[in-house]
Amino acid sequence: MSPAIPGVPSSGKSRPRCRRRVYACDTCYRKKIKCDGVLPKCDWCHHHSIACTYTRNRDPSRPRMRRPPQLRPSTPAADTNTSTDQETRDIPRKAYPATGPQAVAPHGFGNSICFAGQSLGNISGFDGLPVFSSSGIQWIKACTGEDVSFEWYRPGILSTPANRRHNGNQLASLPEIRTLRRRFERHQKSIFHQLFPVVNAECFEYTIRAAYSHELSEVSPGVTSAKACIFGFMALTSFLSGDPHENAIIDADTYARDSHKLCSEAIDESATLDTLQAFLMLCFCSQAVSGDILKMELLLCSAARYIFHLRGNISPASTNGDLFPAQTHVRNLFWIGFVLDKLICLRTGLQPHFDITSCDLTLPDTHGLTPSQQNPIAFHTLIRLCLVQFEIYRGLYCMSALQQEDAELLATIRRLDTALEEWRSTVPVFSTGPNCETAILDFLFTIQYHYCMVAIHQTSSRCVAWALNQDTRAAGSSLAISISSSRSVLHNFLKMKPHLQGHYLTFYLPELTVSTTHIFSNILMNPLDYHSKADLDLMRRSLRHVGDHIWQQAPALFITQIRRVEKFMGDLQRLAECAFQKASRGRHQL
Repeated sequence: MSPAIPGVPSSGKSRPRCRRRVYACDTCYRKKIKCDGVLPKCDWCHHHSIACTYTRNRDPSRPRMRRPPQLRPSTPAADTNTSTDQETRDIPRKAYPATGPQAVAPHGFGNSICFAGQSLGNISGFDGLPVFSSSGIQWIKACTGEDVSFEWYRPGILSTPANRRHNGNQLASLPEIRTLRRRFERHQKSIFHQLFPVVNAECFEYTIRAAYSHELSEVSPGVTSAKACIFGFMALTSFLSGDPHENAIIDADTYARDSHKLCSEAIDESATLDTLQAFLMLCFCSQAVSGDILKMELLLCSAARYIFHLRGNISPASTNGDLFPAQTHVRNLFWIGFVLDKLICLRTGLQPHFDITSCDLTLPDTHGLTPSQQNPIAFHTLIRLCLVQFEIYRGLYCMSALQQEDAELLATIRRLDTALEEWRSTVPVFSTGPNCETAILDFLFTIQYHYCMVAIHQTSSRCVAWALNQDTRAAGSSLAISISSSRSVLHNFLKMKPHLQGHYLTFYLPELTVSTTHIFSNILMNPLDYHSKADLDLMRRSLRHVGDHIWQQAPALFITQIRRVEKFMGDLQRLAECAFQKASRGRHQL
């Protein structure tokens, strides 16, 4: 008699015990119980009068992709094979855990990349870009018939090229004050300032006096922190607020280096508004030039502590007084830091720096926005998007969210989908045409909307109950919405001209690479589906468009990062073509 299973009464009848290789049947695998492997039915299936199937191992002639011993799933999911087309049956689709990082992932990795029950790898905590796990690479090899290696793509900190490094401790001279004021006026009219009002005209005047004349005040109480702010501003505006037709980026890395150095010395001046601004501007420089999320994380961590010291996490109570402009600006800097923090959390799964229980989330009114902004509603729209992104992270990606049962997870997906649509319904149109400079605002908000849709709906892959019914082609399915949104990210990217996007490319590179990864995975799942050829063409055009964003005098780290992403996207395109060819050969052999 077979061993008793807790909760299942024994029938007292003996059954023929034809033993087979002991792999759990589909039902026992889903329920995470021990399967005795008896044929024609295991004990559990026999006592519950249900079919005992082994669809995960249906073709014993093919080598099985077995998970290495160290990769034990915390939440096993059933294998996925939704296609009924004969031509796609030769493509193994092994399901791996949707939650938790793979054991091969080094420390610093965040979100798991999951597609239709298949765990592909993780998002790098260094640069926010995908890195495939060993099990993900096994799946890709099985689908493409190609040897796959992404070792070259392992994340690391991008270092400044040797010919751009600076030796010695001597600081650069402060820029000529007329040059600084011209740069400031131009920055006030820029698209970047509309989105991120990181400097305020009234407060910056105090900073100039402290840095150039040593005229200290309550707003700028230290010379060192004031100079750090000036250098940070010059580094930021050299790249993000200059004329897009300039042939060179003027000493941006020199100014950034000196601002870094002065920030470390400015700690002796306690928490000042100038140092806080310098931290945030250097954070944007790291994002814009190299997409270095690790450096952004460290700078943002310091900025967050300064914001709390300066009480920027609380809305100013007074609306008058000499210090009100400074208090209001600190509050704006809180929102800028909060936006960056939640965007990084959603992209990577890394823990937030801003504890929501310690923050007043009252939205700024028109008095809280700088008068010089041409379109202050852009900042307000960005803040409301950030609050939705925070809810997505908290509802689907934080540690507690990864433990949700199926019903709770699906309810969360529906709630967040509704919240995102409510935000979208309030987003105004910022431009009058595709060649208008403000078109970048429409583009950035559209990209973020579709990326959030991907982030929400791809988590349906975690549902154990849906594991045998995942189909990216089913109208209205959560996974189909995720794939459609990934396509929309790339389609909108192709609509914009490089001369409008160029300086902002690294701000949305993670969105492009994650969307490309999802489309690539969908091709591997359904290589002969009628959408796959169009998706392959979309991947090719997107790859070419990324290369079009490199101009002759772009910073070396910027070029290095773009070339790196180009190679990654190119490898995915090549492998997707191999999957299509392999499936086509299999169909002709039938």
